[in-house]
Formats: sequence, C-alpha cells, structure tokens
Amino acid sequence: MREICFVLVPEFPLYALVPAIEALRLANQNAGTTLYDWVFASCDGGPVTAGNGMVIEATQPLSSTLTQSFAIVCAGNDPTRMLQRELLDWLHRRAVFGTRLGALDTGTFALAAAGVLTGYRVTLHWEAIPAYRDLYPNADVVEELFVVDRGRWTCAGGTAALDMMLHLIEEDHGPALAQIVANGFVHGRGRPSNTPQRAVAGDAAPPIWLKVSRLMAEHISYPLPIEELCVRSGASRRTVERLFQRASGVSPATHYLWLRLDKARDQLFYTDETISHIAEVTGFQSSAHFSRAFKERYGATPSAFRRSSSAERRHLYHPVGLRISRQDRS
Repeated sequence: MREICFVLVPEFPLYALVPAIEALRLANQNAGTTLYDWVFASCDGGPVTAGNGMVIEATQPLSSTLTQSFAIVCAGNDPTRMLQRELLDWLHRRAVFGTRLGALDTGTFALAAAGVLTGYRVTLHWEAIPAYRDLYPNADVVEELFVVDRGRWTCAGGTAALDMMLHLIEEDHGPALAQIVANGFVHGRGRPSNTPQRAVAGDAAPPIWLKVSRLMAEHISYPLPIEELCVRSGASRRTVERLFQRASGVSPATHYLWLRLDKARDQLFYTDETISHIAEVTGFQSSAHFSRAFKERYGATPSAFRRSSSAERRHLYHPVGLRISRQDRS
C-alpha cells in the first residue's frame, strides 16, 4: 500500500486536489483492496480554506509522525505569501529522508523555497511560470502537464493532476488499472507528461502566425522589433500583418503588447515584486509607461489591480461556510 500526504496551503485549488484523490479512490475500488491511502496535512493541523471558499477540516499538523512515502504540496493563489517556515523545514527534512515529493499547481514554489528542487526539471501552472522563472532564473521549468524527475513529481494542476495520478497508478500497478481509472473519469486515455498545457489558437492557426506568436512569448523582457520577428519567421511584414488581423483581430504590435501585459498581470497576482520590477521584466522602459498601458488594457492601474485581487478581496467572489470533513478511519 502506498501512503500519500497531501499538504494543503491556504487558497489551494480544489479542482486539482479532487481528481487526484478520486483517482486513488477509483484505483482502490477497482482493485478490490487498499492500494493507496492518504491524509491531509497543514502547518497547524487546523481547517484549510480552498481558493473557492470550501474548507477541508480534517488535517493533521506537519510533524515527524507524518512518514508517508509520498508528500504532495497543493497550492494555488498567493503561492509565495502562504509559505510558512514550518512547511519549508518539514519538506527539507522529508527530502533528507528520501521521501518522494510532489506539487499540484503552484505547490512547486514551496518545494523550490525549501531547497529541494536544485537540479530537477519541474512544471507548474502556466500563469505562474513567469513569476517562478523570475524568482528562480536558473530553474529548469517547462510548460507541460506534469514532470516526473527522479523523486520529484510536479504538475500544472486542474486535470493535469489526474494525468499525473494515472501515471503513478500505471507505474505502481500497470496500464490496465490506470486505463480503468481513466475510463471511470470518462477521460479517454491519460495524456503524456509532455503535453502542452495550453492550446495555441487551434490546430488551424497558420504556421507563420504560430511561429511569430512563439517568438513573442519567448522575448518578453526584451521585446523584438516587429521587423525582426518577420525576418525570423521567414515572412514579409505585410503577410504577418494580414495574418494577425485575421487570427487575432489586432496588429502584431498590439498583440505583442497585450501578451506582455498579460504576463505583467500574472506577476501582480502571483508575486510581491514591485511594480517597477514587473515593468522591467515585461519590457517596459518606465513604470509610468507600464501603468498607462496596463490601465488602458484592464481599466485599472497596476496597484489598483493588485489591491482588487488580494486575498482580502477574493473572498467576495465565492460563497462561505462550505465545509468538507474526512471521516477518521480508526
């Protein structure tokens, strides 16, 4: 029997945790025996509120008594603000003892802050990858569904958590059981780990459009001139202009600006970095220019957006009082 400890960080994504534990439950049910057991843990052992307002009450405090062979950190919003020293120390100790460590969604931030990801290839939710790269510029981070690198399992969250668990079940008990569990979810087949997290403008998008869009995404801090993008893509400026108007409804320059502003918005949401720093890493020459462009795009200044997306404000967008309790098995 494999025992797994799910470590819940406040604002964790319930939409990632549920498919992960349900995959384990279905594996047990279809095997007719307990192949997997799991517990929920938190820093103080008290209730933990998910990003949607629901509460998991039955958590155990992080301590030396939690000796499961696999620990998975579940985190979502505010991944850098919710990291407590007790959690980081516990993760470091578990790594010393050879515990397999994993992360759902932005739980990768916790593993990195605990110092247990050096030399490992990892992933996390695509929205948080720019912030992660900014904090850990030497990290080997990729935008894939999940990554298994020796004893480190990281995934993008959402349905990627299911794909990672199907991979675990297949590794532990073979492809037949993993397929039965996938069928139980009406999921078809588990997706390969290196599947991209995001679709890019559909399969019918013109190759030139895709190539220019990827070049833009790869050059956020130091934007390339439109003429250079055209040269690198092997197309004339007129062709590129026409393709962007057709596929995006805007010019290449506007598309590029919006892409950089989207990255800036993610940084404002996921990190505590200063606005001037965020302006710099998203390719703006000054904070004033960045603020003007951001307000024109989103209707609020960067500082106002950050205030409106704070944890104190987010609770207004979901119901309260929803609780989930896990019955004690003893």
